[in-house]
Amino acid sequence: MLVDFNKPQAYTDAVIKLLSDDELRLQMGKNAYFRTRYRTWQNVALSYLKYFSQFVPELIPGQRKLPPIKLAHLVKLTDDFGVIQFAKLTEPDNSSGYTLDDNARALIVATLHYKKFRTPFSLKLAYTYLNFLCRVIKPDGYFNNYVGPNRAVDEQRNRQENLEDASARALYALAQVSTSKQIPKRLRKQAHSIFEKSFRKNVAFSSPRAIASYIKALSLLLSKWKEPKTLAELIHLCEQLVTLYDKTHTPEWEWFEPYLTYSNAILPEALVLGYKTTGEKKYLEIAQKTFDFLIKHTFKDDIYISIGQSGWFPKEGERQYFDQQPEDAAATVEALNTMFQVTKGKHYKELAHKTFNWFLGANVLGQVVYEWSTGGCYDGVGEKYINLNQGAESTISYLLARLSLES
Repeated sequence: MLVDFNKPQAYTDAVIKLLSDDELRLQMGKNAYFRTRYRTWQNVALSYLKYFSQFVPELIPGQRKLPPIKLAHLVKLTDDFGVIQFAKLTEPDNSSGYTLDDNARALIVATLHYKKFRTPFSLKLAYTYLNFLCRVIKPDGYFNNYVGPNRAVDEQRNRQENLEDASARALYALAQVSTSKQIPKRLRKQAHSIFEKSFRKNVAFSSPRAIASYIKALSLLLSKWKEPKTLAELIHLCEQLVTLYDKTHTPEWEWFEPYLTYSNAILPEALVLGYKTTGEKKYLEIAQKTFDFLIKHTFKDDIYISIGQSGWFPKEGERQYFDQQPEDAAATVEALNTMFQVTKGKHYKELAHKTFNWFLGANVLGQVVYEWSTGGCYDGVGEKYINLNQGAESTISYLLARLSLES
């Protein structure tokens, strides 16, 4: 609030106005907070580094120091039922309820964390998320995605939306638990039982990303148990992706669909896992061609730039750059690490670290997306500002990317 010099009454009026208007004070505080995030110490350091690197390019490291793995914000978002969907800044928004999507991803995080560190609290989280999956599986083998804040399944919303991606992601999470020998046997058996309940119902998927998640699940299971029916299903799913590729790709557009949208990297990742499991070279060739195409359109000057959700990237249209989501960066890090592990191509490993740097400030805004103090992750990169809410999907996506680098 601006007041004139040498006018005590103006100061008095301004102070009284602020003291008497709680809503005004709160709004001014919020304005100051949101407008100054780019001036936090980490972002100031990044801006200096970016400026100096114009004259000394080697100042910009190819691989930045990785933050320690911190589950504090995930724990904050989790109650005894599951992980809460949204947050208002750092505080859980209980009114937003729960989703299978978030709890399946969180189950993978808890499982990978326990495999690495054997901490009791990550095992406790795994129990919570697995029990959530038990509650939402349907008699037909698919899963409900939306659960209200009252902990009741939101039947209407689940009927209105396609549940394929969430169901396939749940199956992948169950496969992670089932095949992790470090996880207690009772938990592994429970996860495998839920997976089998779905598998016996012959669930089928038409969404490319659901197909890819299911391929990832089956490849994990086949790494432990060589069952003919599971192998046949994996081959069938890989052939579905091959068919999509054959129908769509051209020399200028090496992709499975006539557009690039979200979590694109999971599609070539699934095919390279299909190759790893079956030895079918066709899967590897398509995986490499499509991943090279994706890399071409998502890296510029060694900075990862995901496809913007404000309109995606249609084959015959304009590529969008905002709003960029942590989910996309995480999917790319995971897929690049998988490509490196299967093909031993070192450039994939280097690109995985460059993609992860998106969280640490190597993005179009040059601002950190990961919040070191809370262990949370901001919800996205807009054209001018970072979305400062730290919801479940963004925080879990960051953790998936960070844990992926451990392997």
